[in-house]
Amino acid sequence: MTAVYKCPYDNLLILNIATTCEERNFDYPLEIIQFSIVVIDTRTKTIREDVKFNRYVRPIINPMLTDYCKSYTGIAQATVDTAEPFPVVCEQFCEWLQVHDFQETRYAFVALNRQDLWLVAQYQFLLTKQPLPAMFRQWVDMNALMTKAHQGQYTSRPEEDFVQNMSDFYSIRYEGKARNALDNCEFLAKVTKRFLDDGNLVTVNEILKCFFGNRNIPLTVDPEWGTKFISAMEVHERILPLIACHTGRFFPEDHYGMCHYCKQPASVCTGREHKQYPKDMYEQLREPSVFAITAGLVKEQNDHFGHYVLNRYRPTGKFKEAGVQGRAVAVFDILHNRDGLIMKRIMHPEDYHRELTVLQAMRGQAGFPHLHDFFTTPAHLGGVQYFLVMDYEGECLDDVSRRTDRGISNYNLMRITYKLFWTLESLHIQGYCHRDVHARNVVIRQEFDGLVRIKLIDFGMSLPLDPSPMPDRNLTSWHASLEVCRGDAYSRFDDLTSSLFVAMWCIRLNPFGEDHGQYLTRKVTFDANPLVWFTKELKWIGKLYNSIQLQRSSGYSHTDMFDNFHKWDPEFDPTSPITHSVIENQLRIE
Repeated sequence: MTAVYKCPYDNLLILNIATTCEERNFDYPLEIIQFSIVVIDTRTKTIREDVKFNRYVRPIINPMLTDYCKSYTGIAQATVDTAEPFPVVCEQFCEWLQVHDFQETRYAFVALNRQDLWLVAQYQFLLTKQPLPAMFRQWVDMNALMTKAHQGQYTSRPEEDFVQNMSDFYSIRYEGKARNALDNCEFLAKVTKRFLDDGNLVTVNEILKCFFGNRNIPLTVDPEWGTKFISAMEVHERILPLIACHTGRFFPEDHYGMCHYCKQPASVCTGREHKQYPKDMYEQLREPSVFAITAGLVKEQNDHFGHYVLNRYRPTGKFKEAGVQGRAVAVFDILHNRDGLIMKRIMHPEDYHRELTVLQAMRGQAGFPHLHDFFTTPAHLGGVQYFLVMDYEGECLDDVSRRTDRGISNYNLMRITYKLFWTLESLHIQGYCHRDVHARNVVIRQEFDGLVRIKLIDFGMSLPLDPSPMPDRNLTSWHASLEVCRGDAYSRFDDLTSSLFVAMWCIRLNPFGEDHGQYLTRKVTFDANPLVWFTKELKWIGKLYNSIQLQRSSGYSHTDMFDNFHKWDPEFDPTSPITHSVIENQLRIE
């Protein structure tokens, strides 16, 4: 063991991150769900047991963890439901650094490899539309250090299990839960300390740059890249604005937070602008990249006119429905040999632009339709018409609820409402309100994995939440809140209130009557004492209504709002699957 560690830093912050994930899908919008740090004090040569940082994080894009994610990470849905979103956790981490006097140029992050910082951290900040902080622009890639120091003895390739390889090489036993971020940190701290004890140098060997010559070499995209790790990493290297590069020269005082290409600090080279935009690569993709679109990295997604191809879509006759905003039919995409699509012709251009804006903003997020295509027809073909093409997402909740003989059970009603609240919160976080939530704008179906999921549709009336939109028409309806019926400015709380009225509609609980002219008066009466309308088992709806009304004045609190579901029956998990049956090819909610 050396007398003094070969390390230019006072402290090494061993970092590991767990993310949302989906099995065999690398075109997935990753979100951090656990962020952990363990500290090595290089001056005392100790792993500090008294100073650790470990936080779970609530995902926003896909708030419901996949079964694969829960199994892979060991993180339960309830754990992330009660956690703070990433911006809050990041702020807590910065405060933790200050409390323990970790000065930026005097510590370095140590990671298993480059994925945690180049891929996950960079992408997370893109999702939250924030510049990447200087502290995340450089790190120690422990796998790369070991490969270089132990040439011919230690090798580890990207698709292999780094933890297992390190454990085998140093005979250091992994303790704890596999793939738990904090337990990974504890293990990596032991490996790093052993590496230092053997007299090896530990210093920054990976940095982020805004430009790298190899990215100018054309990439032939593997058609199956979304399901293959190595191919996906090649695509992600082009998609992400900043690229990870190895460095053999890093001086903390001179290079900290600086881009080694443009020589600008992180405050200037923020990672928000892509200086090597991969247009040719995007053109090769068979399907738009959900990973890229969700983070707003595709320039073309701001286009609202699309590309019209004559006779590309052939009606199949499987589905046809007309509404106030337009007409929808089932179609087959001849160009891509794709069935299961709905083409919607929208009557008014402002409704088209509103809906397209939201669908593009919510692309890849759970609870929203998948936008397949959009286009306007040329004027010389009989006038400009506006079309959206989306995946068929199921039957409307109104129709499904009507075929349930005994009515939707209380627990399923709570599950549906919980999932609808989650979906609306995702929309609100992106800065939009729906303004037309009702039982025919919620669709439901059994998907390929056997689970029943709901999605929100029809965004022709959607508007940005800021500034609060004033009504441009009379929005009084059965599903509208009292405030909307009064003509007040619209807010997120009106969407949430409407979702409660959806639940009431599904069980035929009707305190508002059938007379449109009486809706306002009856809603005033309902607002005065909502609890009297509900049986004991349904009182949670009234309590949620009161919570919404309270937060209109006190401000929105995710935790307080969703606690209403969890506290009503502590033995019941509102995130659990909707129970159902399929009879004569028709979905029935129990």
